[in-house]
Amino acid sequence: MTTVLIRADASLSIGSGHVMRCRTLARELKRRGAAITFLCRRQRGDLISLLEQEFQVLALPELPLANTQQPDKQTLHGRELYAAWLGCSQAQDATDCLQALAQANISSASWLVVDHYGLDAHWEGHLLAGLAVDGAPRLLVIDDLADRPHQADLLLDQNFFGEATEDRYSGLVPAHCCQLLGPHYALLGPEYAQLHPLVPPRTELRRVLVFFGGVDPANLTGRSLEALQAPELAHLAVDVVLGLQSPHRQAVAELAARRPHTTLHNPQPSLAGLIARADLAIGAGGATTWERACLGLPSLVVAIADNQLPFARALDEASQIRLLGCSALVSAEQIRQALVDAIQRAWPGTSGYGLTDGWGAARVTSALLGLQRPLQLRPATAADEALLLRWANDPQVRAHSFSPDPIAPADHQRWFQAGLAASNRLLLIATDFNGCRLGQIRFDRQPPASGSGPHEALIDLSLDRCARGQGLAAELVRLGLQAMEQRWGPGAEAVAEVLAGNIASQATFAKAGFRSDPVAPVPPPVSGCDALALEPSCLTLLSDAGSWLNDHLPQLIEALWQRGHAVRWIHHPADLAPGDVCLLLSCGRLLSAEQLALHRHNLVVHESALPQGQGWSPMTWQILEGASQIPITLFGATAELDSGPIYLQHTIDLQGTELVNEWRALQAKATIALCLNWLDRYADVLEQARPQQGKTSHYRRRRPTDSELDPQRSLAEQLNLLRVVDNQRYPAFVELRGRRYELQIQAAKPTSKSTPPHSPLA
Repeated sequence: MTTVLIRADASLSIGSGHVMRCRTLARELKRRGAAITFLCRRQRGDLISLLEQEFQVLALPELPLANTQQPDKQTLHGRELYAAWLGCSQAQDATDCLQALAQANISSASWLVVDHYGLDAHWEGHLLAGLAVDGAPRLLVIDDLADRPHQADLLLDQNFFGEATEDRYSGLVPAHCCQLLGPHYALLGPEYAQLHPLVPPRTELRRVLVFFGGVDPANLTGRSLEALQAPELAHLAVDVVLGLQSPHRQAVAELAARRPHTTLHNPQPSLAGLIARADLAIGAGGATTWERACLGLPSLVVAIADNQLPFARALDEASQIRLLGCSALVSAEQIRQALVDAIQRAWPGTSGYGLTDGWGAARVTSALLGLQRPLQLRPATAADEALLLRWANDPQVRAHSFSPDPIAPADHQRWFQAGLAASNRLLLIATDFNGCRLGQIRFDRQPPASGSGPHEALIDLSLDRCARGQGLAAELVRLGLQAMEQRWGPGAEAVAEVLAGNIASQATFAKAGFRSDPVAPVPPPVSGCDALALEPSCLTLLSDAGSWLNDHLPQLIEALWQRGHAVRWIHHPADLAPGDVCLLLSCGRLLSAEQLALHRHNLVVHESALPQGQGWSPMTWQILEGASQIPITLFGATAELDSGPIYLQHTIDLQGTELVNEWRALQAKATIALCLNWLDRYADVLEQARPQQGKTSHYRRRRPTDSELDPQRSLAEQLNLLRVVDNQRYPAFVELRGRRYELQIQAAKPTSKSTPPHSPLA
């Protein structure tokens, strides 16, 4: 079972937003079978008892927090404020977390999720190191600020910053970190995705929703109700939501009681129902922004925290909301005037409807746990227009398009509406079996150029960021081709135009059975130095599931992480996905040309002086032959066994007494060193590559029967055989008098007169 740890806090100072959005994610993860544990610090206004109704919660000790709300004290801002919210140093918080986990007998996890402005890479490093006994978990950081570094594998910022959204975390996260940015990934409950296509457009302002969070320390709820007392607004129905722990609850209740058509609601399991029936909202610029946007509710927004102001301004400039200002400056009169303006001007107001479809939590969960298959295709509808534009304008998609310029919304709208029902276009949306939209594939049918012959259908496809690297693209192509044949019959031929440098797409279509037939000019290859040498890469580590080397590979993975590389460790070639470099280490299967095409480089480490000693178990065979020096070679994999160009070679020196675990440790050390050397000296190593030359020899696979001892020969004569047997997997044995006897061998503890085997890497 996948174990996920979540570190988030709520308090009267912090508010409830961090915990509530993490609860939404936790619910989706739990629905997918993950075990969830929250780590929350006890403090006034925490939501620990609420979380305990659904999840395991480890409560950290309560600490005296700085009171950031007292008017007689200097107001805290920025990092100083967020440190006060934490209540202690990051090191102390990390220690408290690890102690709580130890007391709960939790020593490992698949993912660590952190959503706290007071924590950064320093705390993350402590936690990851403390949970690394069985392999460090991967890290998801949920952030809004982009003001501090993180060690994230996955980063979620659900806020909108216009064109600046993509660059906000440049230099703050590792190069391998997948960034899920914008309201498209907003953590909303499943009811929002269900209601998103169903809520009708607002045509008249009749009902207002007022919600400024569960605490509302600045009492903006009260200011809004004062504004709504105006005679010209008396006809409006008003729903007010406020937490029971709000310090202004009684005053708000009295205002609500004096106003007709006004209902004060206690905290709701979900605001979706109230949002769906409202015509306008007055609220804060926090997470509820995306709930309102998903259901198309026009909003008057007040930024109640410094971090809300930048993205609220961006939304206002994009005409998605109307920003009234920050909480300290917005008056009841200003709110009243904005409501009057909303009544008098043309309706509906701006709503942000196209910013999110409510599937953000499902997309983030797919990035954490993998996609929910089987994949399904359905025809595109008018409701998919905004999502298709988002996918088309993703900077990573534009970088591999024939035109890198973003598509203008007006141009996209004309193209989309004209082609939605066109007979020569097949536009399909890919979803998981729950309906979460993950990508699209399109076929544009063209008549034959010569006037006769088969029609050609030009393919275009794109995937959501959360779905990339999971083998979905080739599956999408195969399903799309089936749909194309059902639409137009078997007479159409599919054609994919791919830039020469788009290795991932080339591999996708090759895996789906397309043949390469370049018609466009091919640009010169990018030099090794420019392409990879100085930049972290996406690496795949492929080893057999039962290999002894797997015990040593975490050392390599940790070293690669420290260098900034993204590493994916798999045991089956079918799980390969596009990347930069594939390391085939202790992998006994040959890859097909299509599988090799998924990576720019495919590397193998082999214990022989190639081309001599090709084949299986070369080090074992050479020890049996009495070799005291074992060459070890790193070379490029090809479709033929052990025949690619040689990049690097080392030699392992043996004393002739090492048993299997000892010489394997030397082999593992040399293997790791060669891989790191290749990556660290990429450009130089490529220049030194040389083809294999000389006499070729080949070792066969070893079988369990090869561990049989000859009872007629002495143990001294068969010492090398005893050195290569594995006591557990293929032990030495002898057949005597019709019975099989297995022998176990191990080295005695060294005495003061003996010298343990030792052989440094040459």
